[in-house]
Amino acid sequence: MSLTRAILALALLSFVLLAAAGQTGRRPGRPPARPPGSHANLPLTQPPAVPEKPEFLRDVSPILDRTGCSTAECHGKFGGRGGFQLSLLTLSPEDDYEPIIYGGRGRRINFAIPEKSLFLLKATGAVAHPGGQRFKTMSPEWRTIVRWLRNGAPFDDKDPRLSSFSIKPEKVTLTKAGAPIQLRALAVYTDGSTRDVTSQTVFSSTNDAVLKVTRDGVVTGRQWGGGAVLARYLGAIGASFLTLPQVRKGPYPSLPAANLIDRFVFDNLKRLNVLPSTFSTDEEYLRRVTLDTLGRLPTPAEVASFLSDHAADKRQKLVDALLEKPEFVDYRTLRLCDLLRVNPRKFGNGNGALSDRAATLFYEWIWKSVDSNKPWDQFVREIVTAQGSAYQNGPANFYRVERTANDRMENIGQAFLGVRMSCARCHKHPFDRWTTDDYWNFAALTGKVLERRGRLLDEVVITHANKTEIRNQSVNGKNRGKVAPPTYLGEKEPAAESVDMVDGLADWMTNPKNRFFARATVNRLWSFYFAKGIINPVDDMRATTPESVPGLLDALAGELAQNRYDIKHVIRLILTSRTYQLSAVPNESNRKDDMFFSHYVPKPMPAPALLDMINQAAGAAETFGSFPERSRAIQASLPPSSQFLNAFGQSHRDFLADIDPRLEPNLVQTLLMINSPYIEGKIRSGKATAEVVKQAQTDEDVVKTLYLRTFCREPKQDEMAKALGLLKSEPNRKEAAQDMLWALLSAREFYFNH
Repeated sequence: MSLTRAILALALLSFVLLAAAGQTGRRPGRPPARPPGSHANLPLTQPPAVPEKPEFLRDVSPILDRTGCSTAECHGKFGGRGGFQLSLLTLSPEDDYEPIIYGGRGRRINFAIPEKSLFLLKATGAVAHPGGQRFKTMSPEWRTIVRWLRNGAPFDDKDPRLSSFSIKPEKVTLTKAGAPIQLRALAVYTDGSTRDVTSQTVFSSTNDAVLKVTRDGVVTGRQWGGGAVLARYLGAIGASFLTLPQVRKGPYPSLPAANLIDRFVFDNLKRLNVLPSTFSTDEEYLRRVTLDTLGRLPTPAEVASFLSDHAADKRQKLVDALLEKPEFVDYRTLRLCDLLRVNPRKFGNGNGALSDRAATLFYEWIWKSVDSNKPWDQFVREIVTAQGSAYQNGPANFYRVERTANDRMENIGQAFLGVRMSCARCHKHPFDRWTTDDYWNFAALTGKVLERRGRLLDEVVITHANKTEIRNQSVNGKNRGKVAPPTYLGEKEPAAESVDMVDGLADWMTNPKNRFFARATVNRLWSFYFAKGIINPVDDMRATTPESVPGLLDALAGELAQNRYDIKHVIRLILTSRTYQLSAVPNESNRKDDMFFSHYVPKPMPAPALLDMINQAAGAAETFGSFPERSRAIQASLPPSSQFLNAFGQSHRDFLADIDPRLEPNLVQTLLMINSPYIEGKIRSGKATAEVVKQAQTDEDVVKTLYLRTFCREPKQDEMAKALGLLKSEPNRKEAAQDMLWALLSAREFYFNH
């Protein structure tokens, strides 16, 4: 506190000091001595509505959060509102004392008549307040603040702080819809005391369709499903995970498990009393797994070969074969380039040719790493520790994607650890554990990575420098402006000053004991094949976000670590699980399930793969980039410039929020498919329809072949009838076949992997 503020406070409050019984000579803001451990034996019950001696942190600060005073719409936004700034969502309650007591030139507080304090008059609506009434006169909140002011508004640096916060029970299985259950919020403080703070906690549901929670923490289930109730108190966040089983008649069948994935998924479905869909057909599985591994359709010959194979393990053999094909390397490399944002615009200094060279080098290094099945921990280590010329060493370009220490840290956290740190740059994360100190201390490690000029034209050389320091640049907090000690995420003590602290960062990240690394890796892998993670979003894996299948993430992370970070091992487990092989057709039991993997959820194909599918089905030829042998979009080392790819959500690899392709169907995509000269040109000039018409002996053969080229199955009876009608209505058989192919390419069944 500045000397000026202290003098102003003494001038404003001197008469209060003389009038306060037993307080003579004590400055406001310093509470009277309290016997040590006076709160140590408080029972875990609801505290009195108005404590005898309210404290700022434990009694007043929660009111600011619970009544909405510290929201971004009110005084919690940056800069505050009406000149009154509080920490967002009371995430830094210690910082809110001075704005209340000394802000507004001391006009907010009236120590002579506390009830006339502007702080209270506005909150109760007695004085015009844009935020409306926050609480009523004579309410417990009002009486708590009045009593606190009458006691001299005490707050001391030695006051107990929050040590831990939890919600009880942590896991609940609700008995039936509408049956209430009371959650309790428990706080432990630095003086060893414990309080039931349910009445001071802010509750919210992560799934309003399933769970309803009241202001006082009473939860009821609305329909079967699962979710979490989040609870916030003094900047801490807790969660209770709840499920409500489905009411369904009849016994639950025995579900055979192919591997550990099925054991976790099916056990969870049994707890929910949800029946999974039936097994996918051979045609469905072949198309699904080929698209997911190779980014292309199975050919009619491959369909015929797979259907004629009656071996019990033919799906296992199929997966083994697909993972060894060069197309798997191409497709996996594309997904990693999206993740690592291999973008020439990021890598150069305005020199297009050299930027393309840098991006191509990075691409080729990734491709070779995938081709050799390089262990994931080694792959990440080589990226994080990369040094040397960005024009000669591919992975060194990872540090060209972002140029500042904190942005590089955010990139590493999101791509490899499954955490989003951006909120904590300025203030504590509202719904996660990360503070501004966590943010800047972790960024201090990537601050050891420097750029210097090389000998070549516009060359950048990446180097490491242990002595480099960065400062905490948070908006508030006691360490703002101080040198940030390099600290691994979630650790309390700074990292040891090893020979190379960037190497130490890589060691910490890839250590099998690091819960972030392996869990984030398998969660993202899972999302590639199921369109969502076990925890979703995949790059925002908070402790308060419920896992859709409890225990599965840790089991898969353990498999990855135990098998020396062999990515193919985990992919093989996923693709051969019965969970992955379930039909996309829901049943009455699982029709509303979008979370527990009781049926396969159709997903649109990434733009480059979809373009390749269209070219493949139409027999059209196209090249991408300056390499004529790369005739598929997924093989492009640099993101191609294409109206079609842009419309269908090709990742431009510009921002952290853009690391995954955007796959949402929209009207522009529909118009491109049904009314585009680009698509028409592929159909008219492609070889497919000419070959089909030439080789087909009957109209039925034409229809069957076109269905096999697009949907990888034969047409159903009604589909055959409609298609034959189309062919017979057009005198030119080739043009009729082209029209039919165009209709199939525009169908939802073609666009989606199902």
